[in-house]
Amino acid sequence: MFRLTTIHAAILAALSTQVLADEVTDTTLQDEARQVERIEVRASGLRRDVVEMAGPVSVLSGDELVRRSEVSIGETLKHEPGVHGNYFGPVASSPVIRGLDGARVQVIHNGIGTGDVSREGPDHAITADAITAQQIEVLRGPATLLYGSGAIGGVINVVDNRIPQQRVEQAETVLQGRLNSAGAERSLAFAHDSGSDALAFHADGYARKSNEYRVPEYSNEDGDSSKRLANSWSDHQALNLGLSKVQDWGFVGVSYGYISSEYGLPEGPAAPGDGDEDGEFIQLNQQRVAVAMEYNPQHPLWERFTADLAFTDYDHAEIDDGEVETEFTSKVLEARLTATYVLDGGWRGIVGYHGYVRDYSAEGEEAFTPSTDTDSHAVFVLQERNFGRFTAEFGARLERLVQQADDVTDSLGSQAIRDPFNLFSWSVGAVYQLDDQHQLTAAFSQAERAPAANELYANGIHVGTRSYEIGTAYQVTQQGNDLQIISDASLSKAERANNVDLGLRGQWTDISYQLNLFYNRVDDFAYLRNLGVEFSGFDAYQYTQQDAKIHGAEGSITWRFAPDHQISVLADTVRARLADGSNLPRIPAYRVGAEYQFSADDWTAQLGMTHHGKQDKVGDNETETPGYTLFEANLNYHFHWQQLDMMAFAKAQNVTNQLAFVHSSFIKEDAPLPGRNLTLGVRVTF
Repeated sequence: MFRLTTIHAAILAALSTQVLADEVTDTTLQDEARQVERIEVRASGLRRDVVEMAGPVSVLSGDELVRRSEVSIGETLKHEPGVHGNYFGPVASSPVIRGLDGARVQVIHNGIGTGDVSREGPDHAITADAITAQQIEVLRGPATLLYGSGAIGGVINVVDNRIPQQRVEQAETVLQGRLNSAGAERSLAFAHDSGSDALAFHADGYARKSNEYRVPEYSNEDGDSSKRLANSWSDHQALNLGLSKVQDWGFVGVSYGYISSEYGLPEGPAAPGDGDEDGEFIQLNQQRVAVAMEYNPQHPLWERFTADLAFTDYDHAEIDDGEVETEFTSKVLEARLTATYVLDGGWRGIVGYHGYVRDYSAEGEEAFTPSTDTDSHAVFVLQERNFGRFTAEFGARLERLVQQADDVTDSLGSQAIRDPFNLFSWSVGAVYQLDDQHQLTAAFSQAERAPAANELYANGIHVGTRSYEIGTAYQVTQQGNDLQIISDASLSKAERANNVDLGLRGQWTDISYQLNLFYNRVDDFAYLRNLGVEFSGFDAYQYTQQDAKIHGAEGSITWRFAPDHQISVLADTVRARLADGSNLPRIPAYRVGAEYQFSADDWTAQLGMTHHGKQDKVGDNETETPGYTLFEANLNYHFHWQQLDMMAFAKAQNVTNQLAFVHSSFIKEDAPLPGRNLTLGVRVTF
């Protein structure tokens, strides 16, 4: 008898499809199939299920999340359709969604921003972690209505049980340990839930440590070669505690989290003798206090009220040869208040307020951005109604965002600059049920985004990316071998993205599928352009604004050709050009992947292959990146031992030890992907 494993559930949920049981009469299987359909997307606002979303969404959870979990969110999600990583070594790899990353992709933790500085530079790690997460949601395309202008390209929501929302009937503890060979990584994580009467308690944490990663032998332009990614070591610890009171009317809870982390910044092959010097590394600490509340008033009009509040105190120091070169701090207070209502005629909606106040500072020799205060306040509304086979939705957000920098330095001196932005975003979408097994989706949105502080005011050496960065708020002219950099706030404009998404998803017999087409025209798109000159000993880059067109497709299909056997195929591609006909830099090439899965009793095994195409559609002063093909294999085994529920897993990556460079990486020539890697792990639940 076919057994629907958690991995099947995760894959089918990611495809946003139902499970058919035409030839299966087992009642339990049918019940599990219906559960797959009801996976809730927390980031949807109206708490829609996967199959109810008008925009493309993926959910990674269960055994599939354990299998895909890596040291960074970018590496964990890079197998999802339309999602790549901007790879800055395994630790600092942020998601790239449909060619967009950085300040355009919002990474949130239980619906609230992470409060770190990962959006300010690709060498800065995201503090949210997959190892203790329950599920990770990927919303592709603009999600600005709920999460602000930083979500113009998409949202990554890392969901855990840090603030419990339900009573705990029985205490449960999960332990997970793993080792890998490429970086000698060793990690141990735990999560514990318990409660008494109306109180629910949660604790989780992890410790992870790795050495420099082994890579296939490669050389730099100076002829230096290496079989390790120099200075790619890492050391992380985290502890989170949460307590809630859960009643019939809802819940109220509080949590505290602490992160301590150190990781090296990859340097590429070292010249002889360089190994005696300590490489540059980042030492970060973060404390976070969060409060969440939900009230269900049992009222005919008001369905639910929620409040989420988080204060994050983050700092990291960039240390070179034992000396602190630069220190970044970020203190963020963020609040979200919502009210869900039901109107006569079948209309259902949510209205809310989102506030965000940030005090960001950068001090030291390598501080390439000035200290900046950001103040954002917004109101939003989402509305939906079902008309039989047709479900319509629309929404709008009005936001006032102010960036204020007190010490913007240019060739003439320094001054204070205040940049206010009035932003309006709106969207319409629809889901049409073609029949019981196929859905057609469509969405249009017009989203506005204010440039981030680093995009506006950067003016200095960014050692992590080995560049001299200049913001949009400067007029740059070349005088001989030097650059004249004069601040001019009038040069900075808000982006306006006009995005169309079309999707088709469903299944017939034993085949399930999802296909998405997207087109995004962005006015005044801000991108980091290589100026083709050196300044202060580094290549000079400036954030430049120009209209851009970004379009592409992504899709996946799964064929269960026998009860215990299935094949999955995914593909994605994105094309990004500027108004002058040139290409946007650091855009991933097309990708095609296939995976065979076998399940029997308590065993699940996968064999997979992913081919990344050659990227020869490059931007100004950018080099081409050769294509590559990676093979991997996975094995999971569920068993019981002395009343313990256990899962042992093994994962082999880059089986052929392929030398591979990531085009979207700022340091692609110096940071290849890890070589052949074997991961062994065990998860224990009791």
